[in-house]
Amino acid sequence: MAVKRTKRTPAAVTATKPIAVKLKGVKLGTTKASNENELLKFVEDLKRQWMSTIDALIDPLMIIGDDFVVRKANLAVASLGHATVKQVVGRKCYDVFAGRKSPCSGCTLKKNAKSSSNSSFELAGVRGDRVFEVTAQPLFDASGNKDGVVHVYRDRTEAKKMQSQLAQQDKLASIGLLAGGVAHEINNPLGGILIFSQMLLREMDKDSSHYQDVVEIEAATQRCKQIVEGLLDFARINPPASPQRPLPEINILDAIRTAMRFSRAAIKKSGSIDLVENFGAEEHILAADRNRIIQVFLNLIQNAIQALPDGGSVRIKASTIVDAAGRTIGIYEVEDNGIGISPEHLVSVFDPFFTTKEPGEGTGLGLSLSYGIVQEMQGTMSVTSTLNVGSRFTIELPLLELRPSGPVAAHKALD
Repeated sequence: MAVKRTKRTPAAVTATKPIAVKLKGVKLGTTKASNENELLKFVEDLKRQWMSTIDALIDPLMIIGDDFVVRKANLAVASLGHATVKQVVGRKCYDVFAGRKSPCSGCTLKKNAKSSSNSSFELAGVRGDRVFEVTAQPLFDASGNKDGVVHVYRDRTEAKKMQSQLAQQDKLASIGLLAGGVAHEINNPLGGILIFSQMLLREMDKDSSHYQDVVEIEAATQRCKQIVEGLLDFARINPPASPQRPLPEINILDAIRTAMRFSRAAIKKSGSIDLVENFGAEEHILAADRNRIIQVFLNLIQNAIQALPDGGSVRIKASTIVDAAGRTIGIYEVEDNGIGISPEHLVSVFDPFFTTKEPGEGTGLGLSLSYGIVQEMQGTMSVTSTLNVGSRFTIELPLLELRPSGPVAAHKALD
């Protein structure tokens, strides 16, 4: 039996109430105006959240065109020039970031103008002595064409300093092993030369034509002996402090004053030089080997004296700060107003065997040894210098405590 099919007409749908639609967290109504308002609100909220995220970054971030013009920036960029973000937009990036009238040295924006891959480069010396690592991420429009680049500037100054210190420590360790082996190998024959030259001097007539030659042999051997002793000291690994062998508590200021007294002979020989201390009225107590402290400051003071061929002053200053961890840190500065150190030599002053002195006047081990001693004491040692203005060596050491003492005013340490 055949069944007759009838064509059904769809029933009319009447909306008695709005149909809610969820679109990624956006609740839309059924009317066009309602939809547009909700979408606009969603986009505005998204934009506000995104800009808040960008502004929360501590690293400066800029969107830059190929013409170096800043299109967008975060608050970190604006704070560099004490401006607002609106005042930054439209200016050249090198003007905003470095206060320059031309692109920064090392910038690769023009070089990578047609590149579609990420890149990075380093900017040094464009904002004082700071070093920045810049990451560059290209941006593309809807058609896939490059439309600017995002630059993020990360301050790497402290990281660079740490890398330099680690490299210095590795260098010291390697040189120490080499120095110890070499010193032991030459120490025995050197001792024989010294003994026989001294025996010859005792038995030889001072009127002999060879007497002065033997004197020179002994003097040269003594200089070699000093170098060997420095090498052995440089290579020697001191046993660490332990409950069975604790380091004594000393007032570092007393050790510095002793080094100053030892320096008087060099001062009298060099001419008119003032040695001035400014230590304040407290004792700086730390656990340390007093002789090694004297060695460090004696070396620094003698170097300062030698930097004053025409006279001048050497100032030793002591002060304290409290670091972020709550530790009391002693800061000790040895400053002279002498000839200074050239920039190309400044980076090498702590290297073993580096010296600018005449042959026979220095071995180049003094500052290396001092640097190593300070490192062993969990401290830091740094130097700043300007040619024909002077140099300042700064040592920072963690202290056990500060103890009150009698008032000590700044005064000349010479009698």
